[in-house]
Amino acid sequence: MAGLPNNNNSSRTLKQWQQLFMSQSATHFAESYSHWNNVKGMGIPTCKHEHWKYTKLEGLLSHHFISTTACKVSIANLEALSFKIDACRLVFVDGHYDSLLSDPDTGFWKIKIEKGAARQSLPAPIQPEIFLHLTESLSKETTRIYLPNSNIAARPLYILHISQGSENKETLNMVHYRHHIDIGDSAQGQVIEHFVSLDPKGHFCGARTSMVVGNNAHLSHIKLACENSASYHFGHNDISISRTAVVHSSTFIFGAKLTRHQTSAQMNGEGSNLVINSLIVPSGKDISDNRTYIEHNNSYCLSRQLHKFIVRDFGKGVFNGLIKVANKAIKTDGKMINNNLLLNPLAEVNTKPQLEIYTDDVKCNHGATIGHIDEEQIFYLCSRGITRKDAQKIIIYAFAAEVTEIISQDAVRNMVLAHIAAALEVSK
Repeated sequence: MAGLPNNNNSSRTLKQWQQLFMSQSATHFAESYSHWNNVKGMGIPTCKHEHWKYTKLEGLLSHHFISTTACKVSIANLEALSFKIDACRLVFVDGHYDSLLSDPDTGFWKIKIEKGAARQSLPAPIQPEIFLHLTESLSKETTRIYLPNSNIAARPLYILHISQGSENKETLNMVHYRHHIDIGDSAQGQVIEHFVSLDPKGHFCGARTSMVVGNNAHLSHIKLACENSASYHFGHNDISISRTAVVHSSTFIFGAKLTRHQTSAQMNGEGSNLVINSLIVPSGKDISDNRTYIEHNNSYCLSRQLHKFIVRDFGKGVFNGLIKVANKAIKTDGKMINNNLLLNPLAEVNTKPQLEIYTDDVKCNHGATIGHIDEEQIFYLCSRGITRKDAQKIIIYAFAAEVTEIISQDAVRNMVLAHIAAALEVSK
């Protein structure tokens, strides 16, 4: 089997996934089998694979994987886990849409839940890999979200994903979410995806959202993964952008033991505009892997990326980004920056921004920085009566502000800042 490492854990895990796939035959649709064949064909990667060199899977593969049944979530739990924002709320529990917990009125947003053989074809992945195919093959339903042409949604669509853990520490509940968002021509809207854990027990969350943004449309998409420290999160967002469309995509990841998130985009329409930002905070022995892949496929398109890691303890951050400019994409303007702040001597970041350009008359650049808190800045603040701990907080929040200040909802921004404080508890 191509790409399959020769070790017991990998073989055992692949067999467990196959058993889960076969047991869910009632939820399969035509593309499920194709995706599962890709899982088998790719095999589980090791650190010998270039794209997995710094993201080790040994801890994940040591678990036994089981399917989970959607649990009951009380109103009290729902309100404790949910943002207090004026939005149209959809609630998913362990991979299933919960109509009783979701808002019946979603305004201009049109929602359709597809199950089993009734699920329709979805766009082909832009940059596929094994965990993307795993989510596609094991997800039990598809959420189709449509904002019709010329509609401006005053209220954002808030998608809350609640996952429960396994009672046994050696097992992981497998939970998968699959959404597709279609923004019509000249429509405008915001989508907020929020991933949380119902309890402190471990679970595996596979999340995949594909987006198609029509001509002259505007979409703001925010993803917040705030699951517990025993969980694993593998996410994949694909964005297809049409002529003169504007897309802002922001990702915030906190808490989970191992995360890997990829945003892939194709700028297919002339004059399209894309902004991608992320803030990721690994601590303890967490590993957080963030990847982007942007195709400039037409002329006069602009992309801006800003990715930041704040790492403490023995945490590890991994960033890999690629801007690819097609031979007909003249007047491309692309920029990608990765800035990293290490709070401890043993904290680590591995970064690899890249450009791949096949035409002239473009303006593209990338850069990366890795550093510690500047002791001169600490001294300056302390000399003005600020404690060392508060001085560290000021510097860390200032480092994150470039990403957090673009969040329009106060409740969401305050939650992000609270997670920074809780995850870091500023190093001494």
